[in-house]
Amino acid sequence: MSEFYGYERSDGSIGIRNFVPIIATAPYANDTVKRAAEIVDDAIPITHPLGRCQTKPDVFQTYRTLLGYGTHPNTYGTVVVAHAGEIVDGDELADDIAETGRPSASVNIHRERGVMKGLEATVNTAQEMVQDASAMRREPFDISRLTFGINCATSDTTSGLCQHKATAGAAWRLIDQGGRAVFAETPEFFGGEDGLAARAVNDEVKGEILDRVENWDQRLRDTGYDVRGAQPTPDNMDGGLTTIEEKALGALVKSGDGPIQNIVDYGEKIPDGSGMYIMDTPGHGAESVTGIGAGGAHFMVISTGQGHTLSNAIMPTIKITGNPNSAERVPEETDIDVSDALVGDASIEWATDQLWDEVMEVANGKQTLSEVLGESQFAIHRIGPST
Repeated sequence: MSEFYGYERSDGSIGIRNFVPIIATAPYANDTVKRAAEIVDDAIPITHPLGRCQTKPDVFQTYRTLLGYGTHPNTYGTVVVAHAGEIVDGDELADDIAETGRPSASVNIHRERGVMKGLEATVNTAQEMVQDASAMRREPFDISRLTFGINCATSDTTSGLCQHKATAGAAWRLIDQGGRAVFAETPEFFGGEDGLAARAVNDEVKGEILDRVENWDQRLRDTGYDVRGAQPTPDNMDGGLTTIEEKALGALVKSGDGPIQNIVDYGEKIPDGSGMYIMDTPGHGAESVTGIGAGGAHFMVISTGQGHTLSNAIMPTIKITGNPNSAERVPEETDIDVSDALVGDASIEWATDQLWDEVMEVANGKQTLSEVLGESQFAIHRIGPST
């Protein structure tokens, strides 16, 4: 299949969903956002604890992440909700979203004269956007327009042997057809960074990969914390992983063995060029996935060993496991069970085919289990302390 059916945006991007997010600029707008989304079917609440009393690097990162969701290919239009005068300015954010041609509106609770009127304004605006979005119809587009997000969660000894290989196979199948893929979790490269950097397309990218790993190592050490004493995590160890190096070598399997085009900042837009990219994120799953979503990945494949609820509301999340016990224990967290490639007679190529078929169905509108259940997490990675 060389085509998928999606929604064309004014900025030229193509979405596989047609969502209307309601975005809070700071925690004091969170309740209004959540209440509005409960009233308006198909509106997506984006809430978080940031956007106020942050240092400049964190303000920039918070703003870039929120803007990434307002301008995501899967976003039709956005309602931005602020409490009062915030360091992340709601009007500015709405204006920047509108520059992409998407419908955008700004609601300020103080300007509306209170929570009830602010809620009314948010609901009325979101209701109109959702209705307009529902009138759009999917059209065919070349598969090369898609961006494949990759993350792992609760890895175990099955991960690098099975599901990570299937994930890599599906990602490179898209890349071979002109698409792109992105993986992340820089602190989980520790012990495998030299092999990863050797795959860089040039010396500049190679140096950047190694510098980012060293930066994370130093940043963690500056807090008096050594990741080598806290990784693998307890659930990783329950799954049989013993060291951060062992975890890293397994985790990197999900990126395949082809060339790395570049490494981008947290929440930065993923380049349009075909190939495999890295996003510099923490190993914390919710923060990592949130960053990849802000970068514009159309969908996310979570390759898991023990099973995980990790998911994203704007970026449909497909969960794949090769652990038969996990697939049986948490079926609602398992979109694809490829354990026959590990304990049965099936091949990794078969497992890749199973995932690829699911990816194409999801790209064409099939809901993932996390979408059906309404599960999602949103966590912006922060750099420094609150002020």
